[in-house]
Amino acid sequence: MTVQTVLEADLGLVIAPAGCGKTHLITETLSISQDKPYLVLTHTTAGVASLKQKLRRLSVPAKNYVVTTIDGWALRLANYFPTLCPIQSRPEQGKVYYPELRQKVVDLLRAGQISDIIRASYSRLLVDEYQDCDLLQHQLVQALSLTLPTVVFGDPMQCIFSFGGPMPDWTQDVEAYFPTIQELSTPWRWSNAGAPALGEWILHCRQLLQQGDKIDLQSCPAHVFYHQLTGNDRTDLQGQQSIHYAFLQDYPSESLLILGDSAKPKVRHEFAKLTANLDVVEPVEFRDIITSAAQIDNANGINLVQVVLNTAANMMTNVEVPLTLQRLTTIMEGRNRTPTTPVEHHLICLAQGSTRANILNALQQLEIKPGVRIYRKSALHALKEAISIAIQSPEQSLFDAASKVRERMRHAGDKRIPHRAIGSTLLLKGLECDRTIILDAGALNSKNLYVALSRGAKSITVFARNNLVGGW
Repeated sequence: MTVQTVLEADLGLVIAPAGCGKTHLITETLSISQDKPYLVLTHTTAGVASLKQKLRRLSVPAKNYVVTTIDGWALRLANYFPTLCPIQSRPEQGKVYYPELRQKVVDLLRAGQISDIIRASYSRLLVDEYQDCDLLQHQLVQALSLTLPTVVFGDPMQCIFSFGGPMPDWTQDVEAYFPTIQELSTPWRWSNAGAPALGEWILHCRQLLQQGDKIDLQSCPAHVFYHQLTGNDRTDLQGQQSIHYAFLQDYPSESLLILGDSAKPKVRHEFAKLTANLDVVEPVEFRDIITSAAQIDNANGINLVQVVLNTAANMMTNVEVPLTLQRLTTIMEGRNRTPTTPVEHHLICLAQGSTRANILNALQQLEIKPGVRIYRKSALHALKEAISIAIQSPEQSLFDAASKVRERMRHAGDKRIPHRAIGSTLLLKGLECDRTIILDAGALNSKNLYVALSRGAKSITVFARNNLVGGW
């Protein structure tokens, strides 16, 4: 398929199985300068970060494009035109706020009041990961397509974000509106990595899973390595960790993504906590950080110290909450026989003066405490940024500051893509790596399984109760 096909389409759909050159086609298109930038919309901040990274690597001029999430662009539009697009709910009311935001932006676009502004701002619209659009996002893109030439890129087998609201029917809504202009079919990701057989196997798996059939994890022995789960959590964890450490030793420069259960973030966090050289990919909602911010707002004295310690313990190792609290009590009562450490000194300052500056100082000291390893770097960075904002704007609650940080990251994307990370299919879809470990393939339905299998370019290590997986 040529870039010209995309540029000549007023409305079009590109069916894009994973790893078959979709991102390359998008970046090649964006390298063709227009008189105005392209607007490129996708769903996740990870997808935004990945695309921007590739565009920079290929030296595509930044003036050629605006890349953001659909909701991030909608939020920016609503902020530009608050009178035309009034939003009654608040961002922290996510389940109410984002549907209202999308509907108000759809109404604004359909009214045509800002069509000239949009036409003057962008040359055309490209939408990535279109299978993840809910019905309102689909309607938003349709409304934009009345003003801008629009091509959407998607794969119905990667539709795993179907739990947030009504979804458009792929055949009756998407394909009926956007005529298919091409279906990509060459597994470039794996061919470029020297593993063409793995790429062909994944395309075959896609076909089987699309038909509702199971796949055999032992049918691609050169690249897919199946390990049977025992059902004993400790034994299985040790086996999974041993594979991770073997990759560290055998492939020190290669990237690795570990895929855990989307519904169990605490299990993924615990895995990262117990496993060195691994970072957690965070959901953009940062729910626990927002919750912690509210708890910090409502605490003071030694209770505030406990909240800060518990929050830190969810992001770094060796915080030792009970032992630290006991030690602080001893120090404040004058019964300590050994001098206070820098961490203890700053925590006592926090207990005696519940200021935001003292909160930030305490967190920074915990970071550099001997034996501490931070395994949720993005979460910690977001919390510290929120505290810094609250220090500069004392009239704001920390909760409000954290909400603003979340919305900024939702709009701009997390620019740091971990080299070795653990996440879920929902968080890692759109990313690629050299090698993948899937912690429990049997827990994944067919679409999530396909997304998980298609991340690694060189090898896939799969843990499951049975070698036959998928089909549901």
